[in-house]
Amino acid sequence: MKGPILNIFLKNPVPGKVKTRLAKDIGEEAALEVYQALVEKTRDACKDLDVPKVLWFDSYLPNPSDLGSWGHSPLLIRKQEGKDLGEKMRNAFLYCFQNGSGPAILIGSDCPELDLLHLKEAFHILDHKDVVLGPAKDGGYYLVGLKSDTPELFHGIEWSTETVFARSLEKLQWARKQVGLLPVLSDLDDVQDLEYFESKGILDWKKNGS
Repeated sequence: MKGPILNIFLKNPVPGKVKTRLAKDIGEEAALEVYQALVEKTRDACKDLDVPKVLWFDSYLPNPSDLGSWGHSPLLIRKQEGKDLGEKMRNAFLYCFQNGSGPAILIGSDCPELDLLHLKEAFHILDHKDVVLGPAKDGGYYLVGLKSDTPELFHGIEWSTETVFARSLEKLQWARKQVGLLPVLSDLDDVQDLEYFESKGILDWKKNGS
């Protein structure tokens, strides 16, 4: 698959393995329902983007029939490879670049505010920048996009901390990369985040009104 490509990092939907911070407050089964709602929200944001997509799962490759529709563009399913998040992300980008694809964007499923316009803007930024980042309010980022392999971005970072975005920007500046930024959005990590998105009507996760 040549040309632009979108990567989505997902977790296999296993109770106790997804949204673990949230599960401490609402239970593993409810946290799984929230996670599945977030994946559906992400799928809705992506499906009208007319570029090939790669779904990267953390544990095992699911049955394609269980994935729902991610749009009409080509869809691949692969397993994340690496010792930590940085290595897994870099390996996903390397897979794209070594197979002739690019520019490449990578997102997760924790940002219910992400929409199609953000994704289109990210690819537009990569027309004239080396890197695009979507900063999250918690200090991380919800999107990263690259034109070419950028190894410095994926090591020496304390992942899942409030310093991820700032440290990443520092590294990119040292590497003399031109960086474009998307708007700051909120991730959903804990029960306060869930209550916020529920109150705004952004995420409806309760099945059958339960």
